Amino acid sequence: PIDLQRVKVHEADACLVLANKYCQDPDAEDAANIMRVISIKNYSDDIRVIIQLMQYHNKAYLLNIPSWDWKRGDDVICLAELKLGFIAQSCLAPGFSTMMANLFAMRSYKTSPDMQAWQNDYLCGTGCEMYTETLSPSFVAMTFPQASELCFSKLKLLLLAIEVKNEERTDSKIAINPKATKIQPNTQGFFIAQSADEVKRAWYYCKACHDDIKDETLIKKCKCKN
Repeated sequence: PIDLQRVKVHEADACLVLANKYCQDPDAEDAANIMRVISIKNYSDDIRVIIQLMQYHNKAYLLNIPSWDWKRGDDVICLAELKLGFIAQSCLAPGFSTMMANLFAMRSYKTSPDMQAWQNDYLCGTGCEMYTETLSPSFVAMTFPQASELCFSKLKLLLLAIEVKNEERTDSKIAINPKATKIQPNTQGFFIAQSADEVKRAWYYCKACHDDIKDETLIKKCKCKN
């Protein structure tokens, strides 16, 4: 309790419990981390906990914790489950696991005119990461395909998904390629890009000021009230 009080668990938005992926006994590592979750929940039963486990079958023990609540945001990330999931998805879509690994790992790269085109394209892709940004008012009322086409052709950004809120705007979910969905004001977009600065174009874009611009690097914050 003293340690939990010292790190101010009762004031935190969430608590992350990370596993040692280099441990010699994965089950023992999971057991120790589950005990840590129990200790955290006993101290503050309403805190959101996200735990990383090594073995899939150990997820069942979390359900025995009385204050564990998936609806409140408690969640578990299982490394073995992720690896097997990537393998399964790669059977359906070859290259999926490579793409996801490149997205979630930061790599530096250097292209060269001596390399083949596909090698330069691949290296360029390894430098991309996932970013979020609010879509500008110019996107409002567009369908998702229209917005993603504009982002790709005009802003040189890859829009993958958006945050969709319910009618009461009390709850939201991430929708990947929602074909018939129209963009609402202050919609969050999920992008694949080289940097956070590039993604800001989605917020700066103004149809009145930037419609004729061909160079995406010139799309900056404008003074237009539209």
